[in-house]
Amino acid sequence: MSQAVTNMRHDGSQLRESAEMAKEAVTDLAKEAGRYAGQRISDAKESAAVVAQNVKEKAVKYNDTFIGMVRENPYRSLAIAAGVGLALGFMLRRR
Repeated sequence: MSQAVTNMRHDGSQLRESAEMAKEAVTDLAKEAGRYAGQRISDAKESAAVVAQNVKEKAVKYNDTFIGMVRENPYRSLAIAAGVGLALGFMLRRR
């Protein structure tokens, strides 16, 4: 009977050691996953900032082009705006 008790204690000790090793492995994996996720988020933020800057530059460029065209052709621009306004007015009135 004492041999059985000794074996159970030994098995319990091995089980505790295995559980501790598993806990450490899971903790290490969680830390690594956190670092990986943090890096991916950082990369995504960086990419988004680059895209936002490109969009902003293009918007400024198109705005400058549009303003220049309006200043060069004020009457034509006024006629186009009036035509678009009339068309929208007719379309919205029919609803």
